[in-house]
Amino acid sequence: MPAPHNRGKAKSKKSKPRNASASSSRPNDADEVYMFNIDNAEGWDKVVNILCDYFELPDLTTRSGLKKVHTNFNTIYARIDKFYEKNLGNVRIRGAIIGIYAKMCIDALLRTKLFDKGIVDKIMPLLNIDETRHLALCALNTITRHGGVNIRVEIAKNGGAIAKLLRDFPDDEKIANLGINVLSHCISAAVEGDEQPAHPAALKGIDLVDIIKTTLETAKRPHSHPGRMLGHTLELVVKSSLHGSTAYKQYTPAIGFLVAGMRSKDWTTRAACLDALLRLYHFEGEEDQRHLDPISFVNALRRDIPKNINDILMNYGPLRCDTYVTVSCLSESQKALHECANTRDIYALGLKQADLLPKAENALVDGGWQAENPNTGELEFIDIGLPFKMWSDSLPHCARAIREKKKPNEEVLADILDIKYAIMKRRLPEAVRLAKQGILRYPDQAYFYYAISLSGEAVQGLRAAKQGMKCKTITPFVKYQMMHRAVTHAGEMGMRLLQETEEVGNKKWEEGIAFLTSAFDDAKRFVREAPPDNRYMKNVSYWLVLLTILFAEDLNADLRELNPTFERLKIADQYNEFIGIPSPKTYLRLAQQAAVKYYASGMREFSRVFAELDKSRLEGYDEAELKINAEKVEDNLATWLDEIRLDDGTTEPTTQIRAHTNRPKVVFDNLTLYRCSWCGNPSAALKKCSKCEKTRYCDSGCQRLHWSEHKKTCVQ
Repeated sequence: MPAPHNRGKAKSKKSKPRNASASSSRPNDADEVYMFNIDNAEGWDKVVNILCDYFELPDLTTRSGLKKVHTNFNTIYARIDKFYEKNLGNVRIRGAIIGIYAKMCIDALLRTKLFDKGIVDKIMPLLNIDETRHLALCALNTITRHGGVNIRVEIAKNGGAIAKLLRDFPDDEKIANLGINVLSHCISAAVEGDEQPAHPAALKGIDLVDIIKTTLETAKRPHSHPGRMLGHTLELVVKSSLHGSTAYKQYTPAIGFLVAGMRSKDWTTRAACLDALLRLYHFEGEEDQRHLDPISFVNALRRDIPKNINDILMNYGPLRCDTYVTVSCLSESQKALHECANTRDIYALGLKQADLLPKAENALVDGGWQAENPNTGELEFIDIGLPFKMWSDSLPHCARAIREKKKPNEEVLADILDIKYAIMKRRLPEAVRLAKQGILRYPDQAYFYYAISLSGEAVQGLRAAKQGMKCKTITPFVKYQMMHRAVTHAGEMGMRLLQETEEVGNKKWEEGIAFLTSAFDDAKRFVREAPPDNRYMKNVSYWLVLLTILFAEDLNADLRELNPTFERLKIADQYNEFIGIPSPKTYLRLAQQAAVKYYASGMREFSRVFAELDKSRLEGYDEAELKINAEKVEDNLATWLDEIRLDDGTTEPTTQIRAHTNRPKVVFDNLTLYRCSWCGNPSAALKKCSKCEKTRYCDSGCQRLHWSEHKKTCVQ
């Protein structure tokens, strides 16, 4: 073994000069000196440094040192592992070697190599030993904090053991802090994914109920410095809501935790908890695909409308209600179709349809002419000599007939017909494309903006809805449709932007609050002004309940402030039942119901937790900085709208950058490492692009994946 070095070595007494015959035993004497120093060192840092000297390791706190480890990894690892196996009975040596590995794991490529060598299996047993428990948790915290999905998922499989430590040592704050940090890092990796979890097998083997319950029970206990621990608690619970929703149903206080978080003083926390509550019901919620059956609708109206609903419709104004407008448009549409069957005047039919479509969602239903089949006795769609059988298929023929006339200002009517046809056939991308083309010719036609607002892309949809509501040529149907879409898009964008920043007052923070405020204002306006029988009254009311919990300064435990909105929801349910279209249990409805159900218990159980978290996160900010300035919010939204072009849905200028490339370097405890330009992993051994020598990659695989982007800027 090598002779001792000075760095990190405990001093020992000088030995007497050895004679020649004793020189052959010098390595053993050196080993004994090291063992003596290890046994008598105070603190794990000293023990780790002694072993670093023993193994003649380079300085692991520098990039050059980590590069040397890369160069000689196999030799270094073999030497350390041999010593580890030789001293399995010495927990100090085992612990110190894990400490060395933890230092190396700051480098992503070294972490992968150590993971392949079985580092997790070496760490986990140390959790059960009093002397090494804190060290093992520190190592797990270092390893999981610096990334590496595979190693995080592997540690997540052992999450139950870490949760057990939290229960077994309730008064040990270090275990609480480190344990929750580790659980947050690794469980977040196990539950990630959109429609499917990225690691379903691992997730299936994790007792998420036990982990969430133990984490929240630990978080509720008093701690001297709870800030970071509570932040990781929030991260764990929030990120588990999508693919771990079953655990929340079994341990419902976790739902109350999210609802209580919506009352935090920190807007990032509020947004994260609201988003998590919505994702909790993402898979459970039913699709909102209610289709109007005109026959059932008319038959329902022939019955007596319940008195309370009738009174509400009468108070609003029967001719302004969606029920009357829909019946009127259906009647006129049917009349026009039958006239066309007699006159064969498709142009006249087109003019009538273009007039009716912006007035009601179901001005045209997808039916057709029918006759009884003499052989089967069943009704069948028949050909009456027109170029279409189904009424919806009349739209492109009508549009063509209008364009052939080439009359001034009628092309816009043909555009409306084409857009409606694409919407009815569920070809939204086509409808959006046609609407954008139409805006170039007729920028004040609200129907075009309405079509774009139906887009699932929030930025494009919100911009279109906000701009469209300013158009002069707008019908009540189009107006309230866009207002509904504006609420949805602004709510989603506000939540997303606020979760992308933790810095109070920066651009994303201000824009996020501006979007949520816009959603709240539009929701209040919709519920106040829209027809009570509007199809989307329920959806917007759900948003209004959730956003009121988010925004209201004072709320009673029974949420009595929301009673008028609850009454609206009750009426909307009764109306939908009356017309034979029961309200679906959408994810939005389920989230709103959960917020109401668990509000009181969540606030009672977790308000102190969020008060502590707020104190930590908002330290240094005064109340004035956290309050919403209505004028500034309006300016921020106006600025955002002005920055975006309305014809193609892009910002000016458009810049798309992978999120991790915004930070090409990362600093860990004064150690600076470069990130891979593709995957973002930090390492001291990244390879530069041979052309420009600016971008860095883990290997040729990452370089190939990044080339389609990098070739645009690479110096050839």
